[in-house]
Amino acid sequence: MLPLTHAWSRAQKCVLIAAALIALAAFGTLVHSVERNYHPPDGNILAGTWEITAPYSKDSSTVLRLDLERTAAWHSRAWVRYPTVGRQGYSEMVWYAGGRYIYMRFEEGLPQIWEIIQILPDELCLRHAKRDYTFKRI
Repeated sequence: MLPLTHAWSRAQKCVLIAAALIALAAFGTLVHSVERNYHPPDGNILAGTWEITAPYSKDSSTVLRLDLERTAAWHSRAWVRYPTVGRQGYSEMVWYAGGRYIYMRFEEGLPQIWEIIQILPDELCLRHAKRDYTFKRI
C-alpha cells in the first residue's frame, strides 16, 4: 500500500491511513448533505393544474393538468386534438420531467419536448417551438 522506497515508521503509516479514512468520511458526509438539502426539484413539483396566462388570448383559456402518476391532460375551449364523446376539449397524454425538459406524449402522434425556463411555487415558464409560455397554478 505504501511505497517501499521510504522507510515508514508504524506511527507514520497509522497517521496516513487515519487521515485517508477521515478524508473519505468527510467527503461522503459532504456529498450526502448536498444531495439531501440542495438537490434539484424532481417532477413532483410540477404536479397540479396550470392555466396558460401568456400568451394571453381573450377568446380561449387552456388548462394543463399534470398528475403524480405521470398522466396529464390539456383542456381548452379553443383547441381540441382528439375529441371524444363527453370529453370534448380534452387531450390525454403521459409526461415525464427530466433535467431541464418536460416530455409529453399524446396517445397518438409524436412526443413534445418543452424546455423548463423557470419553476416557481405558483408560476411555470416553459418554451416550446421557439415560443415562451407562462402558466399559473390554479
